[in-house]
Parts: sequence; structure tokens; C-alpha cells
Amino acid sequence: MFNKSERINATTYRKKIVVLGPAARGGMKTVIDTYATSGFYSPGHSVFLASHREGGVLLRSWVALQALIYMFWMLLTQKVELSHLHMATKGSFWRKSIFVLICRLFGVPTVIHLHGGRFTVFYEDSAKWIRYLIRHVFDRADAIIVLSQYWFDFVKPLTRTPVRVINNFVPDHLDTVITKFERHPRHVLFLGQIGVNKGIYDLLPVFSDIVRRFPDAKLVCGGDGEVNKVCSKIVELGATDVIDVPGWVSGPGKEELMYRCSIFVLPSYNEGLPMAIIEAMSYSMVVVSTRVGGIPELVDESNGFLITPGNQDELRAALIKLFEKDEQAISVMGAASREKYLKSFAPEACLSEMRSLYLSLGVTP
Repeated sequence: MFNKSERINATTYRKKIVVLGPAARGGMKTVIDTYATSGFYSPGHSVFLASHREGGVLLRSWVALQALIYMFWMLLTQKVELSHLHMATKGSFWRKSIFVLICRLFGVPTVIHLHGGRFTVFYEDSAKWIRYLIRHVFDRADAIIVLSQYWFDFVKPLTRTPVRVINNFVPDHLDTVITKFERHPRHVLFLGQIGVNKGIYDLLPVFSDIVRRFPDAKLVCGGDGEVNKVCSKIVELGATDVIDVPGWVSGPGKEELMYRCSIFVLPSYNEGLPMAIIEAMSYSMVVVSTRVGGIPELVDESNGFLITPGNQDELRAALIKLFEKDEQAISVMGAASREKYLKSFAPEACLSEMRSLYLSLGVTP
């Protein structure tokens, strides 16, 4: 993982690949860390600049200003070989736009790595002059990475810059012979930012309703965000015995949940290509999610169900269909998830695509 000591002490390469993105927890940071720990970058050839951290306005502004000053200094001293900017919507877009433009000014190749499931909403709901600025920034990059064919079809008409689909990936941590955790066919896992956009308030009443029919079912909701509000809702629904909210989970704690739960649910309203679903697939989990962003490229009838965002009746029907299946049928669907992961979302294929992109810009990672 990138860190301060690497930034200061690495001297193997005079010019660096600068990776810019948030230090805050979430899918974008997970992607950045995954590339950093995968061995994709040669030792000493890359630095990470945090453009955003969790905290108040003053802290966030100071972090962004620090990143801008550091990048400007590196550009002035000709120490940047390539800039790789992880970008989403709203503040993320405007912060990264400044970096795109100054890198263009210095003639440094720039890659925009586009995340965030709400980019279509951000673009289409913006004023005409803002849409022009978005297209202008895209045109100043040397390459744009999107996470699925859906996003390629949306971004490509907006820019002259080459657009390439490179899937997100997660390392393969599944131990197929593990025996210390017993997977339950009706245990359900939700992982994500706890809030309206991820559909958590659709999931809670649906699950609390159908658990009366399937008393051995259990739901675990991991993540940060509106944890207290969700806990209050669970109390209101009288479902504290069947819905657990551990908050943010990572490391061994998350791994245990992946082994214990058979079904992964993410009823989001907007998505790019969710890292959480890819990780669930790597653990052979059945997936219930929505027809948004790149999710239909991950989930079909072989490994789960897709529903309309906000449609609680469809969500209820999907979970009931899964709960009515026996353990063997759930295992077969989970195996299909695992097969999809190994084919398209394991590290080897994605790292090869990213390496090819870097080489096309004259940079060896």
C-alpha cells in the first residue's frame, strides 16, 4: 500500500507515477489499495496523493490543497511520469479536474479512472455550461477508464479521448477447504455505505417481513454511514434478533461474514461496478442486486437475481425464491458466481489490461 515513507524515500525512479484519490473508506480507495498491493507498480515507481479524507470542511480543504501543492511541486521539478486520477462526481470531479488541467499544461500523460454510479445523474442534471466543462476536462486527459460496457456507452460520446473498459478486481482470498466456518443457506450479507443510495431502507422492511416465514434466516448489514438511523429502524421493525449491524467490517471479521453467509444483497439505486459484489462473487456467494450501472454484467439468472431499484415487491420475491431453494441449489448458484469472478474479475486479466493501457502511453508500471 502507498504510504508517506514510500513517497519520501523511494529513489529507484526519478520520475513517478502519481496516483490521486481519496483516503476515505469506500470502493474507490479499495480499488487504489488493490492495485498498490497487487505488485502492479514497480517498487519506488509510484506515489499516492490523498485528495480527500473524512472530516470537516476545513480538513477536507486542507488535504486537497496539500495534494495540489505537492503535485505542482513534482510537476515543476519534472518528477511526474504519469498521473492516474481516480474520479467520481461532484466534489471529486471538480478536485480532479484541476489536476487534469495542470498535468495537461505540463505535458504529463493523464489517466482518468472514472468511478461512482451517479455520474449519469451528475452530468444530465447539470447546467449546460457544466456539461461543457465536464466534456472539456475529459478531452484534456490521455485516456479514460470506465468500469463496464454500460459506462463506456455513456462516456464515449462525450469525449475525443480514448475510453477503455477495465474491470475492477479483488484478490482471491477464498480457501475452498476451509472448515472453521459453516455457511448457512439463508444467511444474508449487506456490505456498503449505509444510506438511501444503497437501498438499505428497502431491504430492512422486506427482510423483517419474510423472516416470519423463514425463522432461520439472518441478515448482517456491514458498513459505515447512517448506522444509528438503521439501528433505530430495526428496533421499530422489531427485528433486532434477526438483523445485525456491526458497522464497518474489514479483515478477518469481514472474511468470516463472507464464509458464513450464502447470499449477498446490494439493492442500490446507482452504481458503477461495485467492488463489494465482485468480492462476494469471489467467495462463491449468490447475489441479489439491481439493474443499474455495470451490475447486469456481473449478475444473471445463473448466480442471482436482479431487481428494479426501490421495488420492494421484487426484492421480496427474489429473497423468497432463494430461501425456498435447498442448500445444494444455493451452492450451485454460488459456484456460478465464483466462475464468473475467475473468468473476468480476478487480478490477472485486469492487471494485464491496465498494463497494456500504461504501455500505450509510453509508461511501464
